Amino acid sequence: MIKIEDFNNVEISGIPYGGHNGSKKGIYFNDERWFLKYPKLTKKVEGLSYTTTSVAEYLGSCIYQLLGFETHETKLGYANEKIVVACKDFLNKNETILDYNSIKNDYDEIVEKEIEELSSTSQNRFNTDIDEIMIVMNNNVYFQKVSFLKQHFWDMFIVDAFINNNDRNDNNWGLILNHNTMELRLCPVFDNGASFYTKTSNERLESTLQDDFKMKQVIYDSCVSAFSRNGKVINPLKFIASMQNEDCNQALLRIFPKINLEEIKNLFDSIPEDYNGLNVFSKQQKDFYYCSLEYKYEKVFKLIYNKLLEK
Repeated sequence: MIKIEDFNNVEISGIPYGGHNGSKKGIYFNDERWFLKYPKLTKKVEGLSYTTTSVAEYLGSCIYQLLGFETHETKLGYANEKIVVACKDFLNKNETILDYNSIKNDYDEIVEKEIEELSSTSQNRFNTDIDEIMIVMNNNVYFQKVSFLKQHFWDMFIVDAFINNNDRNDNNWGLILNHNTMELRLCPVFDNGASFYTKTSNERLESTLQDDFKMKQVIYDSCVSAFSRNGKVINPLKFIASMQNEDCNQALLRIFPKINLEEIKNLFDSIPEDYNGLNVFSKQQKDFYYCSLEYKYEKVFKLIYNKLLEK
C-alpha cells in the first residue's frame, strides 16, 4: 500500500504555479521544489463533493511511467482536510517550458498559409484542430530540431485515449528550453488530472458496471479529446480505430505491446480506499477504472493492433 503523505506542515515556497485545473500551492518537500494540486468542488454532482482529480493525476502519471515515459514525479497526500496530489517541479535553473502554444505561434510563412487554407468550419473555440497540429508538426522549426517530438505527440494521443485524459491542450505538452545554452529537451508528461472519470459518483460507476450498453456508451461512444476536426470534437478511440493516420497507427504499434494490465491492477490495488475519513480511491472507482482500461485494451486497441500487423 502506498503512503499518503501529510503535507499540512511543509514549508511554503511562495512560487506560483499556473494552469486551469484547480488551485495550487508551491511547497518545499525533502529540500526540493514541489507543488500541491487541490481537487475542485463539484456541488452539482450527487454523491460527490470534490472531483477525484488528485487520484487521476497520480494514476495517469504512474501509467505513463509503466509504459516507459518520463513524467513529473507525483505523490498522493493530505492537506487542509483534502486529498491532494503533490507534483515535483521538473524545471532546472534557467529553464522554462516551451509549450505547444508557444511553439505554434513561432511565425512560419508556410505554416500560416496552410492553416489559412483550412476550412473555416474546422475552427473550434475550445479545441485545437488536429489538422492544424499536423501542419505545424510537419513544418515548424522546433519539430525539426527535436524530431521525436512528433512521435511523442502521437504516443501521448494513444495513452491519453487509453486513460481517458481529455485535456491534452496547447499548454501542457512540448519542450523545455535552457535560456543559457539554448538547448532543448523533451518536456516530461505532466498534467494528467483530467484522466479517468473524475466527476462521476460511486453510485453511477457501479450502475454502469452492471450494464453492458452503458459501459460501451460511457467508455467508447462518449470518449472525447482536446482536439477537433471540422469543428467537431474528436472521439480519440474512433480516430484510432479508423486507422486513417499513419503516425497514429505507428504509435499504437509502439504502445500496445507495452501495456500490462496486471501491472496496472497492482497499481490500483496499492492505493488505499480512504485516509483520515476521506475517500481516496473507492472500490467502485477501482473496479470501473480498471474495467474501462480492460475494455479499451481488448475491444479497441487489440483489434486495431492485429489489423495493423496484418497490413
